Amino acid sequence: MSLSIFIVAAAASAVSTADASPCNDQTTAPATFANIEECLIRRDFETYTPHVKAIRIDTTEAPIIDGDLSDSIWARAETIEEFYQVEPIAGATPSQPTRAYILYDEKNLYVGIYAYDSDPELIRHSQMKRDPRLRDDDGLRILIDSYGTFRDSFFFGINPNGARSDALTENASSFQQEWNAIWRGKARIVEDGWIAEFAIPFQSISFDPSLTNWNVQIIRTIRRNNEEIRWSNINQSRGRIDMTNPGRVSGIKDISSGIGLEVQAFLTGAGVYDWVTDETDFSLNPSGNVFYKITPSLTGSLTFNTDFSDAPLDSRQVNTGRFSLFFPETRDFFLQDASVFEFGGRVFNNTPNGLPFFSRNIGIVNGQPVDIVAGAKLSGKLGPASVGLISARTGAADAIGVDGQFLSSARISVPVLSESKLGIVFTNGDPSGATNNTVGGADFQYKRSNTFGDGTLFADVAYVRSTSGGVDDDMIGAEVAFRSQKWNGTVRLRDIGENYKPALGFVNRTGVKRYNTNFWRRYRPANSFIRFAETGAWTNIITDMDDQRIDHFYGAWVVGGNNAGDELRLNYEHGYVDIRESFSIAGVVPIATGEYRWNQYNIRASTTSSRMLGLEVAVNWGGVFGGDLLEISSGISFRPTRFFEIRAEHEYRKFDLPAGEVGIHIASIDSTIAFTPDMSIKTEIQYDNISEAFTFFSRFSWEPVPEREIFLSFGHTAIIDAQDFPRDFTSQSSSLALRLGHTLRM
Repeated sequence: MSLSIFIVAAAASAVSTADASPCNDQTTAPATFANIEECLIRRDFETYTPHVKAIRIDTTEAPIIDGDLSDSIWARAETIEEFYQVEPIAGATPSQPTRAYILYDEKNLYVGIYAYDSDPELIRHSQMKRDPRLRDDDGLRILIDSYGTFRDSFFFGINPNGARSDALTENASSFQQEWNAIWRGKARIVEDGWIAEFAIPFQSISFDPSLTNWNVQIIRTIRRNNEEIRWSNINQSRGRIDMTNPGRVSGIKDISSGIGLEVQAFLTGAGVYDWVTDETDFSLNPSGNVFYKITPSLTGSLTFNTDFSDAPLDSRQVNTGRFSLFFPETRDFFLQDASVFEFGGRVFNNTPNGLPFFSRNIGIVNGQPVDIVAGAKLSGKLGPASVGLISARTGAADAIGVDGQFLSSARISVPVLSESKLGIVFTNGDPSGATNNTVGGADFQYKRSNTFGDGTLFADVAYVRSTSGGVDDDMIGAEVAFRSQKWNGTVRLRDIGENYKPALGFVNRTGVKRYNTNFWRRYRPANSFIRFAETGAWTNIITDMDDQRIDHFYGAWVVGGNNAGDELRLNYEHGYVDIRESFSIAGVVPIATGEYRWNQYNIRASTTSSRMLGLEVAVNWGGVFGGDLLEISSGISFRPTRFFEIRAEHEYRKFDLPAGEVGIHIASIDSTIAFTPDMSIKTEIQYDNISEAFTFFSRFSWEPVPEREIFLSFGHTAIIDAQDFPRDFTSQSSSLALRLGHTLRM
């Protein structure tokens, strides 16, 4: 525990200076952050809201998107030069100046950014691939809330190599990087910094044409200083994707999405060879998606014979507990406008048990994929309301005994008060066809910024009722949370009935009441190599419906990070469980009914992955189920050049219990070869010794232009006998697929 004492002592020694303003009345920052005289601009950042007017240009005057701001048209734009640090010192003058320009024409929003740098040789630009880890490089991010939600946004980012990233942000907390949009972006390093240009088609985003001001955030990161610079929302307790207090961009009007029609056509040729039966199966499958903007803020979508060959592998997991595992959605069609389907707010953050709608259940039954014959979706804004409607017809799967089904879901929410929303949800259908399942519910998500100074107060409530086979039951959840730069806390309650069954949602434990609390204090020492230190405690109590305790966990943690981004975390947990139904660990070691108590300890250390070599190791040890547990996980990332990177991970879990012992190994290797930001080869390799399943999946993708796609994939599965040595490698199947895609916009 000496390391934890060191972290806390370092934080405590500086807390008096950190809590007081370390700045004087200067308005310029010194060259480094080591000087305690680093100044803060005297502004009331609780209410600070910058504004800029977007200048309209003719489509014939549009700038060339090449990472060069010498086009004369940029001189017509109003400039944004007032940026502030959020890290390491909120409100301080950035170490390097930034200048941004915003233009638009009838079809596109154009953003140009000059990221000045006095030492361009130190600009970090280690990645070339699409959707890079922007936090590992110098980066520029633009977040656009074109609905005025102050919660959700369209995210566009770029690094100095021109590697583009896009995502949907949801409720200021969820970041869905699987979403891809058609847009153009270029960047290049110059003698006094680096330049980026963005061209974002209005057809790629939805917007409310009645808005007079769009909410926009511009963020720059300087990797060598681990420095974050923002245009607005100058508050360390709010994450990068938080749109609580964005900047305002006015003047955007009379814009067009064309006739609003987008057609995505795909042709996939695939072959599968079965090594066991020596049979080969060939197929040629056309598929497509059609998107039509009924209004600029409301999109209708159709999908036919939907192809998901480009979806990445799910992360390999071995279930060592009593309840089913959760795998996130990765398929493009369901990620389009996914934020409008969000329900419950913070009630389901990190704990999806009870979620009424989870799109992954459409097209996947009991972990097995089934065809989606056709699907329709309506998503976006209808007046002040956010609307999400989806209905799909799945095909039959004789191999698992499932007939085709019609599956539907609806979500509607409306803004109330100044930052809150009220909504309903409805689903109908059971992917397995086992029941006639209907679910309905309502939620209220309350948010109040600038509470007790710079804090934010959240209060979310959700109620859902399911009817399955004539049996009704419900779920109710609530959370109250406070977030600030220093003091933070959460109280969460959840009650899930025994017969609550949302067939299109996610539930892995019913008949329970759950009570969670946590509380933590964050320190930011001034004039120290430590960037932050944090101490906190938590409890988790689970009872049955008669309020008899089933599980009870409590613990505490200490975590600290340095200015480079390396972190060290220490955790302690005391656990109590009342096992009322026996189960087995990974299907190997049985756990008998009874009461069990234990203590566990965890230490995790990681170096920043922005370096060429990044390392992470975690060790967890202690008691479990009347025996001993040892968990060791490790990861290593290697990025010797911007064209290549590889990451290897290994997890080992050893259960030594009265009924037996088992050692679980899970290994994976992910690599990327990026020839350009639009052409790459990504390879995933996974193995675990419980299923003994080996999976290899490699994908070549190339976008010659944003509207065209060439996709080639090769996969191989095998069984590797974990008991014998040398290991027997028994091939199961090999697959090869070529997909050609073209998007037509009108």
